[in-house]
Amino acid sequence: MTRQEAVKAARRLFAEHGYARTTVDTIAQAAGVSPATVYAQCGGKEGLLGTLMDMWTAGQLVVDIISACQAVGSGRAKIKVLAEGYIAIYKQYGDIIRIVTRAAASAPVAEDYLRTADHRHRDALRQIMEQIRDVGDLADGMSVEDAAKITFFYFRYDQFALAADTFGWGVDRAVRWIAGRVASAILKP
Repeated sequence: MTRQEAVKAARRLFAEHGYARTTVDTIAQAAGVSPATVYAQCGGKEGLLGTLMDMWTAGQLVVDIISACQAVGSGRAKIKVLAEGYIAIYKQYGDIIRIVTRAAASAPVAEDYLRTADHRHRDALRQIMEQIRDVGDLADGMSVEDAAKITFFYFRYDQFALAADTFGWGVDRAVRWIAGRVASAILKP
């Protein structure tokens, strides 16, 4: 329970004040524990950031998306399920994605976490691209690796936020557009 409270407090404080301006003392105070407890149970500020990154990149939601893609038959259906999965990830973990991404600009540990997150993201995409290849829907000459990279490029949070928020398209239009670009790029016509 103590660890959960510290993670919850860190998530809120990192989002409100940024990783660099949040201290272990403020996290401890918000969680109702001592700073020593935050270090011992959570690994301090760095450990908490790593825990948040793990929630986003290695949680049950990622496993569920990969399984849901496996459950549908065609490449187009898999991309549709994947697109819906991205919406779920961005709704549940968009704040964490922004926290880690912003922190990576100035904190080496956060930069390492972002690299780990990107690696996990591409690994999950490779699994889904293998599924698309296995049903025979991957475009001729398209490797699983290239399909994963293209999908990663289009569905990365920054691209999604640009389309949905900056362009003012909203979530549904942005996801439809991105999924359409991915399908055009990696699937057989």
